[in-house]
Amino acid sequence: MTDMVYQAKAGDGFKRTGLKRTNSFFNTPQEAIVEALALKRKMDTIYNNEIEWDYNGKITGSVEKMSFLRGYLGGDRKTKPFYLQIVSFDSKNNTKLSSTKISKKMNSNDEKIFNKVIKLFK
Repeated sequence: MTDMVYQAKAGDGFKRTGLKRTNSFFNTPQEAIVEALALKRKMDTIYNNEIEWDYNGKITGSVEKMSFLRGYLGGDRKTKPFYLQIVSFDSKNNTKLSSTKISKKMNSNDEKIFNKVIKLFK
């Protein structure tokens, strides 16, 4: 028997590497989005809040691989963007699932993008 699991990923446009927490698989897309927003806060800390996030940008991809927020270091759109992504796939029951709480530290823009992405998963 397989179930759908979700994983949050983030891309660092400056270092050109991907970020994810090891063994971070979730039961619901809501938990994965919260995790992605936590990765966003981590990148903001690393780059001293100089990443300008495009909250009005398009959400691209499918339910299996959805990119939903892009950011540019110093607002320079000529550079490779930072991004947040949710990947979903079927998994066997032996996958260790993580749990997360919905953060109360979300700012209003994060809440808007959270709700926008959740609607696409319904």
